[in-house]
Amino acid sequence: MREKRQKGGVLRGALIGFGNAALHAHLPAWQRNHRFRIEAVVEPDPERARLARELIPGASVYADIESAVARGDLDFVDICTPSYSHADLTEKAFRAGLHVLCEKPLVTSIESLKRIEAVMPSGSVLFTVNNWKYAPLWIKTRELLSEKGLGSIRSVSLAVLRPPNSGGGISDWRRRAETAGGGILLDHGWHQLYLIRSVINESPIAISAKMDYAGGIEETVDLVIRFHAGEAKLHLTWRASSRHNEGSIEGESWRILINDDHLVALTSEPTKTRHDFDEALSGGSHHPAWMEKVIEDFHREILDETIRGANLAEARWCARLIDCAYQSGREGSRDIRVDDVFT
Repeated sequence: MREKRQKGGVLRGALIGFGNAALHAHLPAWQRNHRFRIEAVVEPDPERARLARELIPGASVYADIESAVARGDLDFVDICTPSYSHADLTEKAFRAGLHVLCEKPLVTSIESLKRIEAVMPSGSVLFTVNNWKYAPLWIKTRELLSEKGLGSIRSVSLAVLRPPNSGGGISDWRRRAETAGGGILLDHGWHQLYLIRSVINESPIAISAKMDYAGGIEETVDLVIRFHAGEAKLHLTWRASSRHNEGSIEGESWRILINDDHLVALTSEPTKTRHDFDEALSGGSHHPAWMEKVIEDFHREILDETIRGANLAEARWCARLIDCAYQSGREGSRDIRVDDVFT
């Protein structure tokens, strides 16, 4: 029955968790896509469950995932819960034979990733919401790198600046180690790592990390990732005076400067080229327009076996590098060799 719908019918799904990410990013994107229909919501909080019933007429609301998947007619789940729960919920969905779309970070440890991959059914898709690569600024950046034939990249430098107490969700779960599984490295670092991967198509050699902690989670992180052709640097902080994203990508005779709502390309041409965007990278936390493109690619992986697993390869990249970064941080910023496991 599920296989028949995958080949052209509407795919039925359940939202697991109805917090701000589900409400402001996921649900609007699902409702604008005719290939999917949300028929169930899992939300134990009575007030959020009431809101789900109000906003998704006809959807059944359950207190736990076991009750939702027991109905037997779902094709996928969309996991929008705190990070610590992602692996367990994914495993339960896989044991029911479903596809899984999951908020980032997919997992909080490399061991969790290995565990869920071990029970992943043949034919199921595991897809992480790596939505930042669909930001118009990053789409244009990759276009410039491709169209201009700029050659090899020597360095990438990215910075994510956020003030104290930014984000945190309804229950402030991102600020608590027991629910977040980590600090800003897992939260914002996950996004920046797959962005680095999207422009440097090369396996890393080593990574080092310096971390400053508060309340059991890292609040400021400086990473250096070494590649054969160059290096990538990443600065993340929850201690900035304001929200901002910036960075640069450099080659031998060219440079692309990223400044939140615009980028500037400096090449051997006589003039520089500036591109402006309506939404700054730091302008919000939900980005529903980016989410629509995530769902489109989720659907492509469900239908096309030849591209299935591309997104999971990004998740492996992020999970492995984060695992090595935490090891480096624990060992005084020592260089950690990275196994050549990326595809």
